[in-house]
Amino acid sequence: MKKVITGVGILVLLGILGGGWFFSGVTYEVGLNPEFENTSEVGVAEDRVTIENITQGTISLNVEEEMWGVMLEDGVYGVLGANGSAVVNKIISLEGDIITREILQLNGKLEIGERVASSALLKIEDGVYSILGTDDYEGIDESGKYTPKSVSNTDYEYIEYESDLGMFPAYLTSKGDTGVVIFVHGFRGAFERDFTAMLRAPDFESLGFRSMIISYRNDANAPKDPSGLYQYGVTEWIDLDNAIKYVEENINPEKIVLWGTSGGGGPVTSWLQNNPNSDRVDGIIFEAPVISFWESVEVNGKARYPFIPELFFPYIKLFTEIRYGVDFDTMDFREALVKSEVPVLLFHGDDDEWVPVDMSDYIAANRRTNFTYIRMSNVGHVTSWNADPVRYIFEIEKFLESLN
Repeated sequence: MKKVITGVGILVLLGILGGGWFFSGVTYEVGLNPEFENTSEVGVAEDRVTIENITQGTISLNVEEEMWGVMLEDGVYGVLGANGSAVVNKIISLEGDIITREILQLNGKLEIGERVASSALLKIEDGVYSILGTDDYEGIDESGKYTPKSVSNTDYEYIEYESDLGMFPAYLTSKGDTGVVIFVHGFRGAFERDFTAMLRAPDFESLGFRSMIISYRNDANAPKDPSGLYQYGVTEWIDLDNAIKYVEENINPEKIVLWGTSGGGGPVTSWLQNNPNSDRVDGIIFEAPVISFWESVEVNGKARYPFIPELFFPYIKLFTEIRYGVDFDTMDFREALVKSEVPVLLFHGDDDEWVPVDMSDYIAANRRTNFTYIRMSNVGHVTSWNADPVRYIFEIEKFLESLN
């Protein structure tokens, strides 16, 4: 009996160690390793939705396999097929895995039984929606790049700003005599694919603001962090600081506003922690920001691996820190945002499976001044505009006016 107990104990121990090794490796490869390229299974829902039926003004979709997409969420989205596309809006019914939605626009031909993809990347022009990436709205220029001009018909120039590691490229739109909005893109993003910034650039132009869409360390074609890891703000804030210096020295606008999208929340809030009393910026806008990286690891882990016990996550955290030499507590900037007096506008959907809305709720519960929180119901990651485009732009305009 003693040998049996010992054997079982050894197996349990090996299982715990093996689990720690496996899940710390997943955390490193997906979340920390800039060289990781196998992102196809990181959560992008491509061609996992099937058309069940199309009637006059409605489309029914089988969403059984759509773990990370937007077809179950409120708002306006695109449906892309091989020979056509649709823009859908209102959810009419949900029965099992079949969801029926209102069709606002239908282009080309969609077939019953066809596998389709979903998209949140839309623009509105003269009341007509266009889905980025379709034949009529590819969004790329002659060289095959996405630019503010090709995505939203906004004039711009390509610039570079200097940080401690070298030169960093950026887009700077041309028009706006009131201020500059500095966009910090999210996880594994790039300034040349910051569609949130490019789609919003004309809105800011109409409000008198130029858009500076920046790169930072570990981006493609940008200097790498000496640690060899994504730091989620611990070091990236330095690049943001130098982008601000570029604006101060070369434009000297009346107002400077920072915008942090998703993982861009880390550099922005880390900048606040390192500049706690700074009056160098006049306001900050967040869209589903990562304020504490480990919180995002947990929400992703629970969604991907629902069988993992809650108590196992602190163990995975410790195992990853020891194995890869990281300190996740240094990537937590919640208190810096709570204590800051810089005016903040924060958008977040309560169905976000990438960045937990609990982080934004925490800020809302603890920050008392200069804070506006737009918490969207049944809305996912970085899709607050899709949920209510009119309100989204209204809240931004109201926030900018409040900075005067």
